[in-house]
Amino acid sequence: MSIYLDWAATAVPDQDILRESYECSLKAFGNPSSVHQAGQEASAVLEECRTRCAAALGVKKEEIFFTSGGTESDNIVLLSLLRKPSRGTVLVSAIEHPAVLEPAAVLADNGYKVAYLKPGADGIIRQGTLEKALTPDTKLVTVMAVNNETGAVQPVHQLAEVVHKYAQHCGHKIHFHCDAVQGTGKVKLDFADPNIHSWAISAHKIRGPRGAGILVLKNTIQTMVRGGGQENGIRPGTENTAAIYGMTLALEKALADLDKNSTHAYHLMDTLLEKLGKNPAYTIIPENRKPGDEHYSPYVLSLAATPIPAEVLARTLDDKGICVGTGSACSNRKKGQSKTLAAMGVSDDVSFSRIRISIGSTTTEEEIKQFIQILDQESSILRKALR
Repeated sequence: MSIYLDWAATAVPDQDILRESYECSLKAFGNPSSVHQAGQEASAVLEECRTRCAAALGVKKEEIFFTSGGTESDNIVLLSLLRKPSRGTVLVSAIEHPAVLEPAAVLADNGYKVAYLKPGADGIIRQGTLEKALTPDTKLVTVMAVNNETGAVQPVHQLAEVVHKYAQHCGHKIHFHCDAVQGTGKVKLDFADPNIHSWAISAHKIRGPRGAGILVLKNTIQTMVRGGGQENGIRPGTENTAAIYGMTLALEKALADLDKNSTHAYHLMDTLLEKLGKNPAYTIIPENRKPGDEHYSPYVLSLAATPIPAEVLARTLDDKGICVGTGSACSNRKKGQSKTLAAMGVSDDVSFSRIRISIGSTTTEEEIKQFIQILDQESSILRKALR
């Protein structure tokens, strides 16, 4: 038996898309920057992908820049501030992925004041919190679309409107960036929103190949990386044509199937919440989350079975053929409490025991039922052993 419930770390790849991506790697193998026929064939594929991605997202072709993934897309935007002649304030939601938190720390080391927007106990950033934090020297605000640990959907469009109005009042631009890695293809987002100036997208979160991502960028920025000038200088380096082609297919499919997949995901998530939420042995994070709550992505759930350590429970479930996460896959080797849960006011004991259950379009109801049954059995055994 194998039940994969760690889609937030990486999605189960779509085999048809990977096959088509492989075929592309054989046919369009040339360097897109080369002037010969093989290079121009690859360039044609690349530009077709740019056009198709733009159409799928509802943005201009000129606003699509191909990267290696969400982390690079985030870093390009944040670290571009290092080229600004004067420093200022950067506002970062306290629940961001390390792909944002780490470059924000670099900015702090280089003269920027970095202030963190604290969420409520429900994991959601409030407009009032942002309004109080904005200052005349604010250069950038970054808030993710969907939190990778709790699934909390952030009101990014409303928050961006707050920033836009404040910037108009101050008479200068404030860049609003959104990490949409966990939101793309999962919740409805308006990528054409003029108040959101950049978005980060990753292919492997939507069943595409790894090593490809998109930076939707509407403002001209001066990036830190220099090279051959590819992607209009925003992301130099030879483009991964095959991975970009696969990503294009995955993006189109994810957005086309968003409503159908969301209905399926809500059904499975409601089953999890109804069964696990009634069991006093478990703590749902946040505790007020209920079935059908659209303030949370139906694809991600955080759960604690105190006092069982998360890693112990995750390894026990793995022995039974079930894959779950213990937090952000990019930081699960680091010790200490989750920054997201700490910002929400979750206790150390609950945070220490938290596992992350994340589902996808191929997850079945039978798999969810088997998971609940095995979780109940194994957590009961572990809890008795810890007495």
